[in-house]
Amino acid sequence: MQFKHSLVILIFLMSALWGCENVTSKYPLGAKPYPISSEQWAGDWSTDCSGEEAVKIEVLDKDKGVIRITDMKTGPEESLSKCECYLMEAGNWIFANAVLKDEAELYPVRIKNVEGRQIIVWFPDADKFRRLVDQKILPGELHGESISLGPLKSEHLELIMSGKEGVLFKWDEPSILVRRGPAAAHHQ
Repeated sequence: MQFKHSLVILIFLMSALWGCENVTSKYPLGAKPYPISSEQWAGDWSTDCSGEEAVKIEVLDKDKGVIRITDMKTGPEESLSKCECYLMEAGNWIFANAVLKDEAELYPVRIKNVEGRQIIVWFPDADKFRRLVDQKILPGELHGESISLGPLKSEHLELIMSGKEGVLFKWDEPSILVRRGPAAAHHQ
């Protein structure tokens, strides 16, 4: 399936429509907060050149890697959807852990910011995470088809990033956000 919606829309789809395929956690995925620069992250982003599917990213805490994503719907009568994300790093990977409204669960995805011009998002492969939780390789609980990850130790993060148990994110189905307007200069 090709993802053609903004990050917020995709996260809502994951939580609402694909309730049987959620990978969530009460704990942020990653080893430590990922410090960010406003120049690289803040601004308006779109999933295509038309700008119709746009999100606004605000940096709330650059040292702790906290951002707010607002879905900028076309039309003044449509309400804005917002979520906060906690960016965490482990090795050279960055994870965005989205909190939707008053949810107690986080929705983790792997992301990469390419020089302030693109943000690439890879969603977890629920089947692969389910197998690892079921086999007690990763801590967590299964609730039907949903997976709730437990607290991950450094060896769990290394396993997720290593590919030893297969690629745990949907590499062939990325969502790509493109900065609207001038791209940020490369500062990192």
